Amino acid sequence: MSRTTDDQVSDTEAANEIETPAFGDEFAEQMLASASQAAEFIRSIGNEHRLMILCTLMDRSKTVTEICEDIGARQSLVSQHLARLRLVGLVTVEREGHFAHYSIGDPLAREIVKSLHERFCPKPPVAVKQ
Repeated sequence: MSRTTDDQVSDTEAANEIETPAFGDEFAEQMLASASQAAEFIRSIGNEHRLMILCTLMDRSKTVTEICEDIGARQSLVSQHLARLRLVGLVTVEREGHFAHYSIGDPLAREIVKSLHERFCPKPPVAVKQ
């Protein structure tokens, strides 16, 4: 059964329909705040390039050049996504001389990326011994 245009509601419209909890309803206020934080977290990792960046940082910290090589993307694109990940605290940077080394800075992000990797990423081929 298909929905008509009148029945379709965008995420923005649905968010606007959420009623602000009545004063004193502390639990509902906490739930709304938590849901907002969770939604922001999901939006932050909800991009193919950002997920690939997080995946490549699972084993160790890396420079922008190393990340570009690992995921096959241009430096400008990787830098843009790293900036977003840093802004929300999912990635941290340490400078060593002329190099910036990026790593996953949020334990929850590491745990979620690990779960996503186990669920969706193909296993590397195993070398056959002869």
